[in-house]
Amino acid sequence: MTRPARSLGFRLGALQGASFVSTGVYLPFFPLWLQSKVLPPTVIGIVVAIPIIVRILVSAPLLILADRSFGARRLLLFSHLGQILGFPLLLMVDDGIAIMAIVAMVAVAQAAVIPANDLVVTNAVQRQRGLNYGWIRGGGSVAFFLANIAAGYLVGGFGAGAVIVALTLIPILGISATLSAVPREAPEGQTTGADRQTPASPSLPKVLWLILVAASLTQGTHGALNAFASIHWSSQGFSDSTIGYLWAAGVVAEILVFFMLGQAVGRHSGVGLVLVGSAAAAVRFAVMSLNPGLGLTFVLQAMHSLSFGATHLGTMAALAAFAPSGARGRAQGVYGSLAALVMALSTVASGLIYREAGAAVFAAMAPLGAIGFILTLIAVRFLPQPHKAG
Repeated sequence: MTRPARSLGFRLGALQGASFVSTGVYLPFFPLWLQSKVLPPTVIGIVVAIPIIVRILVSAPLLILADRSFGARRLLLFSHLGQILGFPLLLMVDDGIAIMAIVAMVAVAQAAVIPANDLVVTNAVQRQRGLNYGWIRGGGSVAFFLANIAAGYLVGGFGAGAVIVALTLIPILGISATLSAVPREAPEGQTTGADRQTPASPSLPKVLWLILVAASLTQGTHGALNAFASIHWSSQGFSDSTIGYLWAAGVVAEILVFFMLGQAVGRHSGVGLVLVGSAAAAVRFAVMSLNPGLGLTFVLQAMHSLSFGATHLGTMAALAAFAPSGARGRAQGVYGSLAALVMALSTVASGLIYREAGAAVFAAMAPLGAIGFILTLIAVRFLPQPHKAG
């Protein structure tokens, strides 16, 4: 890798890392802050669900801005600034309705960050052949993992209020990384010269739609895992520390597959990776429903590298390969909205199923992976000839 490519890769890795530090604090510990406000469990559940609903509604419209004169750079800067201004407002309120309103506003700012980062990185990988998407995105996963640990000590030392302070300050890192890594350039949607005959907003090809739906269904299989895996493992007698190691195994395996297979983005169609990921999801959650014991549960957690990691890499590769110029931001936004919608539905459904059927909730996720596999096989029929040959 050349020195300029290495420098750009480091800056893009910092861009991903800054965003995932925030996520690594928010996901595990924001509910604890809500609990510290003595909110009823039903209100906490609604507040936690609000960002998912917001992502469904606003991801695609926001990412369209990246294709237009607004651009990805401004979109990211305003997104981070919105969090800096929004999170402190939570320290001034105790009422559940007020908290819901502020969380909804902040969620709009949060919604564009990760898909816009992926848009920036996949575009950079296509322009600069020496870059490896997997190493850049893997840096985000490492940052998420370390943030989980650091935030635990932070909350233990300073109380739940430290979560809001951290979430206010962390986006400063995002602004710095955006200014460093995201170039000032005309968005792809702006036409110049020979490109003036190109439609301002081209449609997405059928093969990409099939892959995006398949990947969204596959990622939706993790709804039951995120909501009920820890609860279920505890009911099986696994200790808290063991449960922590099980989650860590999944993150470490995810990071490894990013490092090993990340070069697929910008070089291949990604269809094979989505096939592998969807098949792995179907097998993983079907076996998980059988209460297989601690040893095999670690193996199933390591399969997160495929059910999530390979699926994500394949989707990013497909977006890079098939999203037309002038619609790449929209394609990223569509995927963000689809994935959030399926995840929301699978999480809600898993709550109903777990109450009635316990471990069978994981088997209920397996058909989503199977359908994703079938849709990806159908997508192969629509691949352009060079990708079929590959």
